[in-house]
Amino acid sequence: MVKHVMYLAAICKLFFRLKTKKKGKDDVVVLPDISVICDTSKLRNKRCYGAPDLVVEVLSPSTGRNDRLLKRNYYEKAGVKEYLIIDGQNQYIEKYVLHENTLKLEEIYTSENQPFCSTCFPDITFSPEDIFSFQEND
Repeated sequence: MVKHVMYLAAICKLFFRLKTKKKGKDDVVVLPDISVICDTSKLRNKRCYGAPDLVVEVLSPSTGRNDRLLKRNYYEKAGVKEYLIIDGQNQYIEKYVLHENTLKLEEIYTSENQPFCSTCFPDITFSPEDIFSFQEND
């Protein structure tokens, strides 16, 4: 997996801010845990103006509702192509993919099912078990 992330970082930018506009209101700044932007013309003043190709949010008890509802809505309106929600507590990854301007749940990955494969970056695959292996078993 590290090899694939290094490849991705070489052709795209890993970034941590996304600026979107709400219609008729002030700018909204969303801070995803990870975003990947391949079109570097969207990057200005340490911000992304436009939609990243891929956004990742890692759930926590305090941010889960916000990540699932509010941020997902912002990412959808901005045109993010792929949105991953990682739930470390329950050990699964939800993959949402933009279809007809709507982020639709395409797959839920766990340690028991097939390896994760990105829709935007099909060469990026990994086992969800690898992602969650850092956690101690209780």
